[in-house]
Amino acid sequence: MFQPKKQLNFQLILSRLILLLPCLSPGLLEADERPNFIVIIGDDISWNDYGAYGHPNIRTPHVDQLAKQGMRFDLAFLTTSSCSPSRCSIMTGRYPHSTGAGELHQPLPEDQITFAKVLKEAGYYTAAAGKWHLGNAPREHFDSIKGGRPSGCEEWVPTLKGRDKDKPFFMWFASTDAHRSWSKDAVTPPHTNEDVIVPPFMPDTDDVRKDLALYYDEVSRMDEYVGKVVAELKTQGEFDNTVIIVMADNGRPFPRCKTTMYDSGIRTPFVVSWPREIDPGVVNTNLVSSVDIAPTFIQLAGLEPPSSFQGKSFANGLRNVSSVSREYIFAEHNWHDYAAHDRAVRDGRYLYIRNSFPEYPATPPADAVRSLSYDSMQALEAAGMLPDHQRQCFLYPRAAEELYDLHADPHSLRNLAADSGLADVRSRLSGALDEWIVSTQDKIPVPLTQDRFHRRLGTQLDKPINTLDRSGLPTLEKIPHKIPPQGVEIEKGKLDALGHRLQALQIAMELPQARGALSADVSALVKGVQWAVDLGEFYSPSHVDIAKSVLGEAERRVALLAAGKNDWTRSTGLVVRGYYSSIDGSPQPYGLEIPENFDFEKPAPLYVWLHGRGDKTTDMHFIHQRMTRKSQIAPADAIVVHPFGRHCMGFKSAGEIDVLECVQHVSQQYNIDLRRVVLMGFSMGGAGAWHVGAHYADHWVAVGPGAGFAETKEYNRMQPENYPAKYVQTLWGMYDVPNYVRNLFNLPVVAYSGELDKQIQAARVMERAFEAEGSKLPHVIGPGMGHRYHPDSLAQILKQMDEAVQQGQSEIPKKVKLQTQTLRYNRMHWLKVTGLAKHWQDSRVDAEIVDSQTYHLTTRNVTALTLDPALSLNGATIKIDDQVIQIPRTKALQISEAVYLTKAKGSGEEEAWKRAASEPKGLVKRPGLQGPIDDAFLSSFLVVLPSKKSANPNVERWVHFELKHFLHRWKTLYRGVPKVKWDKDVSQEDVRTNNLIVFGDTRSNTLLQLVMQKKESLPIQWNQQSLVVNGKTYESDSHVPVMIYPNPLNQQKYIVLNSGPTHREGHDRTNSLQNPKLPDWSVIDLSSPPTDIVPGRIVDTGFFNEVWK
Repeated sequence: MFQPKKQLNFQLILSRLILLLPCLSPGLLEADERPNFIVIIGDDISWNDYGAYGHPNIRTPHVDQLAKQGMRFDLAFLTTSSCSPSRCSIMTGRYPHSTGAGELHQPLPEDQITFAKVLKEAGYYTAAAGKWHLGNAPREHFDSIKGGRPSGCEEWVPTLKGRDKDKPFFMWFASTDAHRSWSKDAVTPPHTNEDVIVPPFMPDTDDVRKDLALYYDEVSRMDEYVGKVVAELKTQGEFDNTVIIVMADNGRPFPRCKTTMYDSGIRTPFVVSWPREIDPGVVNTNLVSSVDIAPTFIQLAGLEPPSSFQGKSFANGLRNVSSVSREYIFAEHNWHDYAAHDRAVRDGRYLYIRNSFPEYPATPPADAVRSLSYDSMQALEAAGMLPDHQRQCFLYPRAAEELYDLHADPHSLRNLAADSGLADVRSRLSGALDEWIVSTQDKIPVPLTQDRFHRRLGTQLDKPINTLDRSGLPTLEKIPHKIPPQGVEIEKGKLDALGHRLQALQIAMELPQARGALSADVSALVKGVQWAVDLGEFYSPSHVDIAKSVLGEAERRVALLAAGKNDWTRSTGLVVRGYYSSIDGSPQPYGLEIPENFDFEKPAPLYVWLHGRGDKTTDMHFIHQRMTRKSQIAPADAIVVHPFGRHCMGFKSAGEIDVLECVQHVSQQYNIDLRRVVLMGFSMGGAGAWHVGAHYADHWVAVGPGAGFAETKEYNRMQPENYPAKYVQTLWGMYDVPNYVRNLFNLPVVAYSGELDKQIQAARVMERAFEAEGSKLPHVIGPGMGHRYHPDSLAQILKQMDEAVQQGQSEIPKKVKLQTQTLRYNRMHWLKVTGLAKHWQDSRVDAEIVDSQTYHLTTRNVTALTLDPALSLNGATIKIDDQVIQIPRTKALQISEAVYLTKAKGSGEEEAWKRAASEPKGLVKRPGLQGPIDDAFLSSFLVVLPSKKSANPNVERWVHFELKHFLHRWKTLYRGVPKVKWDKDVSQEDVRTNNLIVFGDTRSNTLLQLVMQKKESLPIQWNQQSLVVNGKTYESDSHVPVMIYPNPLNQQKYIVLNSGPTHREGHDRTNSLQNPKLPDWSVIDLSSPPTDIVPGRIVDTGFFNEVWK
């Protein structure tokens, strides 16, 4: 019950102070006539985590006692649920966006007026103790500022004791409790999992309970210090005339609390103690905002609130709970670790939220993302086990508008924004929010501050690795890329709009259910548009619409994935999908054509179609074509797949691996009969079909190349006088198909050429190659046709392909022919070559199963081979090159064991075949470790950057030029981003799983230093003065080695020095020249700068022999 005397006293104080203020200086006022002020602000504590607010288990006796002796506000709210913006808002009496410090960690500008400054100038002693988080400018508003660890509360009582006793005072006591990370043994006894009450929007798991229990401990520790402050005030005789507010800066640091505008985020505990003027045990249910504290304190001090204050004083409400100061509270969510811009308005019952960017998930702050609780939630979400009312953090997109009835739904679990019965409520609140936005001049910032933390891991986002040329020499002239060509200029606003959608998609891709096995089906689309934006791959203004179309499909898919759904994996017609490359981890797209009424349960044939050269058909354009354009072939009851093949590389190098991985991925996603896979292609795709068909002939039931090219020299009309260097000619042996023609005898091959097409040359070359081996190439010629199919010819070819499909591959063919020049292409069905007498010479094996126990083989230039364990080898007789090897019939030799044969010199110094215990080991050329340099880029590799500066400026400049050239070229031509690490960060796992591409010299690259210290190191000597290669000495200040070699740190993988793939921009004019251009090792003279043909002047070069000498 109100005391009339107290009421009169309160009003008398106010009236006297207001009358005296204009004529008296602050120093003349009696200190004891004005109240003292203390704000005790907890760090990350929700409103209902005190006993005074109904929590039965968190021990907060001192705050609870203050509430009993004073006033408890039940509807007090913060202007934002974010640390420093909330504190700055309280101090200035202004909404966060009006303070100039609306985002986390932004310091309060000097021009902002705080109530502490006003009080200080009015004669108050002002002090702060504990957490600061306001920036440097407000420091001058305080007479004393102290810290405090670990709770932030340790200096509260000392600060009270050290104050100026002749002045009224204002104290800002800010704890670091209960901010993450938690202190060990914060209170004794600690809270237990059984004490925890799990909010309904979080899962009830052991980890969540453990996390909350630790949080409870810090809430209790802060409460202990509240008790110490009260005791000290009583000792000093100041308790009765001190206005104490116990509150928080934002909600608890848990998902769906801190940084949100639900009650769990912005509703704050708000206990006010002022024994001289406030009756005990009063509960105030009127709305109060933290922005109201500043004008309230100033009014209570008998001062006029500055016009800058945007809050409304609730001073009258301290004595009269019927006094209402506001109808609505307003709140905002700006950047706090992650991009955000949301606004809210709340009355006594309803909460209305407007999300400016619903495409951004409601990710909790980074420290909460790193928590046990969020780990638990992510695991359940990834498994599809999180119920809908606990999934708010993972929704994509979120609702643009949210409306909650807090009387019926206190935890804001049911969004009623679409409820027609509440349309008037939504309209009223939306209108109030609009008025507030206008009156406070609130605007969406441009540009929006972007994420600085990983939304799934909570770790800081890696800054792009930037290697600097520290040579001090003039920069070398950049080599412009030719494929793809530069596009047209697009309006900045349109690019910005695409950029925003891309950013939102990349964020959404980190949602737990979006990260599963189907994520590449989205990331391939996102990457396609991202690179079109980054690299300028719009070739018409209308191509922006292509980007929008691709992004629209990506957004649709990620929304489905985020909800645990998908609809495209069993769609028919045109479907675009993706997979992650084993080489660089990049998402690579492919297109599918699936017949209507396709039976997904029945094993189906697969037709692989390789596309033609299209300089401008980059990822985005390829994807759009595959979304909208049917191909020339549509076999019944079969799936057609269109690999991207790294864009425009003739399906060589990483492109050929992509074809194989594409087929593998399709077979994992669909019921594909792998013994009925057809390979076809036209133009560049025809060239791809020739070489991929010949190099991997056992993958296909039939091959149908159309046009294209099959080798290098004749296609480019080279004459002896303009032949390249001998080693380059040798390297033609990697992709010139006539060198592998016998592989094509293992399956049906039908070539096509237009009668008038100059690319008929490819089939003519292959006709001669077939004839040279005593065979004939079926060659269909389209009458009167140029560079395209004649419909009848295509129908004829498809009929022949279908006949092969109907027959299917034999599981174990009776006859196998294998021809190669390198161990890179070393297997055919059940036969694998594992050693050559000499690389880059014609090597072949003809093998036949005479009967189930008899095998005949003839070889050329082969020193080791393996027979597959699928054969019946127990007790078999193997005749090889007129030798007979009898495999004993023993119980030890199981059907699953392979047979290894090797050729070695016998007692008579003649080479003879014998059985071996395993495939060749050690430092010998073997499959996957045979060179040349380019071979390292057909499997997983890691680029190792030098962390130090080379002692030789010329080397320093060249290394950084070639490094950046390689990284740019891999992105533009190879359509991927290499994995990159600094030398000092390379782990043992990196060495175990990757080829290492090392740039620098023995001074600048610490990993290279380590390699050179090994007993079995690289076959060179290299220091700051000299470089010795192949017995020749060069000056180190002007020469560098470029080479490939088995990594001395792991001889199962390569190490490459100072090189990417060796064909360069000048070779991109035709895919037929995109072949390796350097052998196993070279010495580069840096006196000649790099060009689009060579990395410098090549002064020596060569191939290692079969034992890497």
